[in-house]
Amino acid sequence: MTRQLGVLILLAAFGLAACSGPMKKTMELRPGVPKEAVLAAMGTPYDRSFSGDNEAWQYMSVVGYGQCEYVTVWLQSGVLHSVTSRRGASIAGCGLGSQPVDWGQFKPYPVDVQVSVK
Repeated sequence: MTRQLGVLILLAAFGLAACSGPMKKTMELRPGVPKEAVLAAMGTPYDRSFSGDNEAWQYMSVVGYGQCEYVTVWLQSGVLHSVTSRRGASIAGCGLGSQPVDWGQFKPYPVDVQVSVK
């Protein structure tokens, strides 16, 4: 009986972990929120990359038996621009499945520059 209870608790813990992955946390965010709000909601990223005034924050989490979730949060000029995610197999944790930032996925908003000549 005690063993069955232990197995049940373990399964419940895996289920809760699957529901609290980084992608679920992004549901609290909206484009345009400052990066401080992203940090408060998501926590510290495991990796950060920069390209000019743009940042990519990467998160990873085991979200089920043998599954990892990888989320990239894209920031432009200090505010949330967009979020991309993917899933992959968990091989000795999620670290082996992490990939460098693919800046080709990021499509920055055009910068509206107005110049007045006097």
